Amino acid sequence: MPMKVLIVDDTNTDRLLLKLHLSKLGYRSIEASNGQEAIDQFLEHSQDLDLILMDVQMPYMNGFDAVRSIRKIQEQQKQEWLPVIFLSASAEDDDVEDGILAGGDDYLIKPISQKVLSAKMLAMQRIADMRRRLVESNLVLEELASTDHLTGVANRRSFELMLDREMSFTRRYGVPMACAMFDLDKFKTVNDTFGHDAGDAVLVEVVNRIKGILREGDVIGRLGGEEFGIVLPNIQESEVLAIFERYRFIVAERPVLYEGVEIPITASIGVAMYTGKLEDKAAVLKRADESLYEAKNTGRNKVVYCS
Repeated sequence: MPMKVLIVDDTNTDRLLLKLHLSKLGYRSIEASNGQEAIDQFLEHSQDLDLILMDVQMPYMNGFDAVRSIRKIQEQQKQEWLPVIFLSASAEDDDVEDGILAGGDDYLIKPISQKVLSAKMLAMQRIADMRRRLVESNLVLEELASTDHLTGVANRRSFELMLDREMSFTRRYGVPMACAMFDLDKFKTVNDTFGHDAGDAVLVEVVNRIKGILREGDVIGRLGGEEFGIVLPNIQESEVLAIFERYRFIVAERPVLYEGVEIPITASIGVAMYTGKLEDKAAVLKRADESLYEAKNTGRNKVVYCS
């Protein structure tokens, strides 16, 4: 994808010339005529902007001040670095130094040679490509760090972060939510009888069955071994048992088929409601775990909910 460049200059003819040069080189551009407009355009387009060409001397707000403001916004919002090239008629050493200190990455002297601009844009294209690859790599690493490698659902750390988020939402808006822990019954017997590969296949199949009927916005995560957690935001107490009975039923309704062998499986589920009282996630998980313990000790393959 061609780079998207923000051109900032208070002179219409200078902006037009830059736009024409960039268009010939295959780049997209948007424009601003002063520092404040540049900040506004940055806020609107920051997600797909690759470079800023910033004039220094402009009315209302000069280029140095505009870039300082943009760098501050980037820092506050933890955004990736965005290259900035200052454009100025001044070739004084102090001005070049001030530009770099203000957050610029390069400094070009007007009038700007098309050949020099073309060379600078090629260098910036390399930086933009490298930046995109870095962002993509970071997204992959972030996903790997937050996902259970076997089942593809949230790992424990990620699940607890999402539980924290939903509890904050409940405290703020008073919309109740439910947190459940469920455990596959006698799962050690599955591993001992059919092997660990079969056990892994059972875990994946159970997760897929439940994911297939989760409501939009519901979260499932693997807490460890054969133990999982589910968060149901925006749910009324009267709905809780019916929904989790449905999850229990879909696990138990038919065996898991693995290499021609049918493996029967059931799940015990413990549920805790959260309505916004002063309680942290550890306390909510503990209540869900206590309900799960009761489900396991009173027959398994059941849902236990303590209000």
